[in-house]
Amino acid sequence: MQTRFLLGPAGSGKTFRCLAEIRRALLASPAGPPLVFLAPKQATFQLERQLLADPSLPGYARLHILSFERLAQFILTQCQNGAPEMLNEEGRVMVLRAVLARKRNELKLFRATARLRGFAQQLSLLLGEFQRFQVSPGQLTALAAQVHPADPLALKLQDLASLWHAYLDWLEEHRLQDGDRLLSLATEALSEPSPQSAIRNPQSAIDLAGLWLDGFADLSPQEMELLCAVLPRCHHATLAFNLDRAAVGGISWLSPWSLVTHTVRRLQDRLAPVPGLEVFEDWLEREVSRSRFANNPALEHLEKHWAQPKPFPGGTSSTLSLTSSAINAIESSFDSHPENENGLAAAPPQLAETLRLVVCPNPEAEAILAAREILHFVRTGGRFREIAVMVRNLERYHDSVRRVFLAYEIPFFMDRREPVGHHPFAELTRSALRTVAFRWQNEDWFGALKTGLVHADEAALDRLENEALAHGWQGKGWHQPLSVPDQPDLSLWLERLRRQLLPPFQSLAMTLGSAPSGRQLAEALRQFWEQLRIGEQLQDWTAASTNPLHAAFWQQMQEWLDNLALAFAHESLPLREWLPILEAGLAGQTVGIIPPALDQVLIGAIDRSRNPDLQMALLLGLNESVFPATPVAPNLLTESDREGMAQLGVRLEAGTRAALAREQYYGYIACTRPRQRLVLTHSLRDQNDQVLNPSPFLAHLKRLFPSLREETFAAAPHWLESEHASELVAPLLKQQSLLGPRSDELASLLAFPAFAALRGRLEHFRSTESAERLAPALAEQLYGSTLRTSVSRLEQYAACPFQFFVRSGLQAEERTLFELDVREQGTFQHEVLARFHEQVRQENRNWRDLAPAEARARIGQIAGQLIPAFREGLLLATDQSRLTARSLQESLQDFIEAIVDWMRQYEFDPCAVELAFGLENAALPAWEIDLGQGHALSFRGQIDRVDLWKQAGGEEGLCVVIDYKSSGKKLDPILCEQGVQLQLPAYLNVLRDLKDPRSVFGVGRLVPAGVFYVNLRGAYQNARTRVEALAARQQARRLAYQHAGRFDGQFLRRLDNRPGAMEGDQFKYRLKKNGEPYQRGTDLLDAGSFTEMLNKVEVNLRRMGQEIFAGVVKVDPYRKGSLLACDQCDFRSVCRIDPWTHEYRVLKKTDEGSADAHAGLENPESPSKPSESSGTARGLPR
Repeated sequence: MQTRFLLGPAGSGKTFRCLAEIRRALLASPAGPPLVFLAPKQATFQLERQLLADPSLPGYARLHILSFERLAQFILTQCQNGAPEMLNEEGRVMVLRAVLARKRNELKLFRATARLRGFAQQLSLLLGEFQRFQVSPGQLTALAAQVHPADPLALKLQDLASLWHAYLDWLEEHRLQDGDRLLSLATEALSEPSPQSAIRNPQSAIDLAGLWLDGFADLSPQEMELLCAVLPRCHHATLAFNLDRAAVGGISWLSPWSLVTHTVRRLQDRLAPVPGLEVFEDWLEREVSRSRFANNPALEHLEKHWAQPKPFPGGTSSTLSLTSSAINAIESSFDSHPENENGLAAAPPQLAETLRLVVCPNPEAEAILAAREILHFVRTGGRFREIAVMVRNLERYHDSVRRVFLAYEIPFFMDRREPVGHHPFAELTRSALRTVAFRWQNEDWFGALKTGLVHADEAALDRLENEALAHGWQGKGWHQPLSVPDQPDLSLWLERLRRQLLPPFQSLAMTLGSAPSGRQLAEALRQFWEQLRIGEQLQDWTAASTNPLHAAFWQQMQEWLDNLALAFAHESLPLREWLPILEAGLAGQTVGIIPPALDQVLIGAIDRSRNPDLQMALLLGLNESVFPATPVAPNLLTESDREGMAQLGVRLEAGTRAALAREQYYGYIACTRPRQRLVLTHSLRDQNDQVLNPSPFLAHLKRLFPSLREETFAAAPHWLESEHASELVAPLLKQQSLLGPRSDELASLLAFPAFAALRGRLEHFRSTESAERLAPALAEQLYGSTLRTSVSRLEQYAACPFQFFVRSGLQAEERTLFELDVREQGTFQHEVLARFHEQVRQENRNWRDLAPAEARARIGQIAGQLIPAFREGLLLATDQSRLTARSLQESLQDFIEAIVDWMRQYEFDPCAVELAFGLENAALPAWEIDLGQGHALSFRGQIDRVDLWKQAGGEEGLCVVIDYKSSGKKLDPILCEQGVQLQLPAYLNVLRDLKDPRSVFGVGRLVPAGVFYVNLRGAYQNARTRVEALAARQQARRLAYQHAGRFDGQFLRRLDNRPGAMEGDQFKYRLKKNGEPYQRGTDLLDAGSFTEMLNKVEVNLRRMGQEIFAGVVKVDPYRKGSLLACDQCDFRSVCRIDPWTHEYRVLKKTDEGSADAHAGLENPESPSKPSESSGTARGLPR
């Protein structure tokens, strides 16, 4: 039995020789004893492809290209009837989650952290490491006894030993083996039988004609033991390692050869005592003619002198000067290299054609540079499969590279295990179990429905969710027929949809019962998946997307259920206790897939991806702490813990020095992968705009190539240098928008058929109008020739035209939620007051006819009757809503008591409440304003309350409009002037312009007297002491409901008829001794100013209506002091302006006269303020 160590540096032909020997063996004897090629699992596919690239080898039967795990399975299959029942990593995590729940109170150090999410995952990784390094629970217990009791390591080891014992007991009880023991089980199967052996096989059936190992830099103790057990059963074996003969002697741990040297030494020492095994070394020297770097002196120099840098002798010459060995190789290999048109061997490349070092602004720019390099390489005759993009950590670059390569239409394969813990299938399983466990809470129920695997019509599910949120359907409500008040057709449709969705979930709940076992849980989930045809749907997804991930995840989830049934066959738990166990197994799920196509760029991490047959390699992320990577601190056992264990004879994964040595080796193999071209990049800043430093590897390369110049890439090259049509979008858009220089050549590109797709992309951005304006014809098509709207919608236009466009043009609406928000509270109070008014009117009485106490009692009675029925029980849905309902009722009682008490001095009587105009069946017609050019505004709305004063037999009546609010609000003169506050005075205009108000009001003409906001919750003033507050309680209550607005001063004594009153309490005014009003601290206007205010409303509405039909839709919110239009906007997520940089439209006075004279009304004590500045202001106010 011979075992050969085939040793040589990168590119020396180790893999080539292994494959050549295998081909010869297969061609010589297609049938015979098995041949095994042992390689890292991620390299097996590439090796199969390389082997079958030889046309003389159409296929094979006796060769097995295996990873160590697959070799162990092969051995167990050969030795007996397959492997025992194994628990994979997800199964182990679930069992450990259950063990932690049982043992947490017994733990000494990990008691608090054991319940944290992710702890079971970390514990699983550590136990897997223990098994790979063959560390037993007994060893941990013995170590703990040797450590000083005050050392936290002692407590850690005790806890870990306890948890591991419990885990192994669990496995033994269920007759299972841990998946990480697979290699050990195979080793036992090849060993002499013993009582401790899990597999007894005295007559081993393993007989290998040959074994080849390649692609490993390090071997775990488990892998080494299995290899040593297999080798005596091989007629001959070849173990290939990447090693330089010069490194055989003593080397530094910072040498790139340190890692492999120690691996080879340990393996040779382990094989030395094996009887009958002849071990020898076969060194492959650097012979350029046979190496990967033939005719490429720069890459040959890089590989040869990587460990001990020497300057490349090419100097600054543009063409490389050749070493003597390179010259000899070229002279002796004319027959093996491409010839030029004169029959001569191809000339050696220039340095810039072989090596390129580029600094980029960020990782996104690195990905763009890589895409450009790849496209250029392919256009010059290369293939995508001859290229690899390598990074140290794929997670850092995954999103950027995927995004850029899709844009540049580059076929690629990401060589990584895709995380699928939040795949729709996993979310369905997780949410379905939570739905049953927590009795149909909407978050869980709709989380399951909206995975795309339950119902295909997303719009139907959205409508169902909106209705559920609006009506509060929750929990057991889903098991009852759905009904929407006054909408029978909608109710029928919703009920039909509910009956369609519910059965699979009901069946799942019935099958699970109250406390299922793991086996019952697994079977219930399988039945649930079968009812929903999950397997078929995922196959359809795979076919539609050509992404095998969905089908692979289906198979993996079947294995997950197998593990659940095996590990918890007879463990019965309430479903809520199952959830954290199942989540532990679901959260960390990953899926590995093979490349779905052959001609693709390989994108992978340096420590994982294997592709020895590359023409070009692009190495991204050469930054400090990125590559070389900073050693990752272990989670449960720190570096010092591991050093302490090593001193006591128990070694685990390599420490910091070994990790740094591994990085040196990775740097060497990354830079020696390609045959023709190596491109290296680094970033100035990371994805978070943090400054990055260059990698030490760059300084190393510059010592090898002093003349190598570092280029700077800006990620936005001139359009003439574009490598792909996507790079033309930005310059064409700039030219289209007149922001960039004009170029007829650039514009002419769009005429070529090859740029048809680009033309389509540009059309997406093209508009005949400004982005701030619609075409007038489109505006009319959107709104009609008569815009039917409300005054409050026009206030939204005044606040920001885009807000009006989204709300009224696109008709976007917020979701209605079944919650007691401010709007619902206001609706309830309006309804109570409306019923109160109707009740009094039916008795042919006025409000003033009631005593305050009687009015208070009536409000209490009406509110008490309305609360249970309001909004399908909204006011009784929660304890908080019940408390709010009582508060609303009490505030209404306080309000009505104050209002009725004021009736002695207030000569107006409420004559209409919730008075609609322009609506269906409304008492009043719409208020219309002609805009000219065939356009008009037609307003509809509802006035909270209209109070009327009239003389008996008179034709005119004075009217006051009252608007109820849930909080304090005042008329701001600047907002009124600019059209932002129009609703209240507009309502007076509606009444003033009525042609025949007699049918409603009993008079022929209405004369506006005033408009007021009333705070239904009351605005109570603070008192200095409790005694003061109680003494002035009645007066404070009256002032809390003081009206705020504007009124015509000539009707003051109708509003407040107290003889000699100089200051109002219901209304805000102050009179001088001569009877003239103060200019500050008053809502009183003279008749001219009051009429001007009403007329200005119509002017503003007409102006805004004309702008709307002109197509104005610009994002133009106002700012007034600290008040921003955006603060009250529901569509901030649509316009997405940056409040710190946006230039706001600052509201200002138009003049110093008229209504603006009242700019200081809100604070009569403050001095006069200067007017708002004109123009625009950037950013938020201070």
